[in-house]
Amino acid sequence: MTDVPPQLALLRITGNVMLARCIGIAAELGVADVIETGQGRLNASSLAKLTGSDESALYRMLRYMAANGIFVEDPLGKFQNTPISNLLRTGVTGSMRDFVRQSWQDVMWDVYKNFPHTIATGEPAFTKAFGADFFDYLSAHPDTGQKFDAAMAMQSGPENAAVAAAYAFEQANVVVDVAGGRGGFMLALLKAYPTIRGILFDQAYVLAQPNYVREAELNYRCDFVAGDFFQSIPKGGDVYVLKRILHDWDDDTALRILKNCAAAMSFTARLVCVDAVIKPGNDPDPNKALDVGIMALLKGRERTAQDFERLYQAAGLRVTRIISTAAPSTMSLVEGVLN
Repeated sequence: MTDVPPQLALLRITGNVMLARCIGIAAELGVADVIETGQGRLNASSLAKLTGSDESALYRMLRYMAANGIFVEDPLGKFQNTPISNLLRTGVTGSMRDFVRQSWQDVMWDVYKNFPHTIATGEPAFTKAFGADFFDYLSAHPDTGQKFDAAMAMQSGPENAAVAAAYAFEQANVVVDVAGGRGGFMLALLKAYPTIRGILFDQAYVLAQPNYVREAELNYRCDFVAGDFFQSIPKGGDVYVLKRILHDWDDDTALRILKNCAAAMSFTARLVCVDAVIKPGNDPDPNKALDVGIMALLKGRERTAQDFERLYQAAGLRVTRIISTAAPSTMSLVEGVLN
């Protein structure tokens, strides 16, 4: 942005709002999937018929997207997928369709519409928009909850291997994944480190859902323990992992979770919090954008290294090191031990 006039820079940013909406509509319609069924190239007339769209309007949208590297139009007026639009296909490696499709965008756009409320009050825009806390709303609206779960699986899936590789988990006998969900990260650990055993800890209804560890037939190396991390956490772990957990919560609530972890830990055990660690200064940092998104949805936050040090100390823990992960992950591992 520094190489363009400030006015043009602002226009490009605001124009991205429309481009994002077009991506959501194309994902919802399944345009990228339909193109593949047509031997990799289809004209607007065929695409309109197959997606139930207006031909002229669809063509104009796709032409705009093609000008931004999302789809490409050949000289015959047929559209093809690009590496970007290929991510809008269903079931391909790295698919982002569920994360960007219109139905999920509709939820987020209502949140963004109410974002001034967050800036004025510090309260989540989501609560203002929908009259309920984020997770309560998802529980009451299973369809939306499933889309959110799919989006989060898409986001965390590619980073699991990077997080597993960033830390010497092989030095542990037992790794406890606290609020580990459907076991995506636990599966990455068990595959990467054949000598460790796992404890997947989460609420009973979560553990009853389809699980990656069971599907991989590695459950003989993993115990499934039901419970509530606000009450207590299983003892007996050498490493306790909190992956993308603390950022959902305000400091007081995060401190409750950390204290329960500390109560479960032996003096030789380690806690590893996998979360964003915001960089100081003005350099680009995707975690600063993530922090603003969290602020709109929840009472949680992304934190700096100093924030983690303060929280750990209040919980009777001490930060020993912070380890960055390799791309595509933007997470860091905040290691701590009992004070």
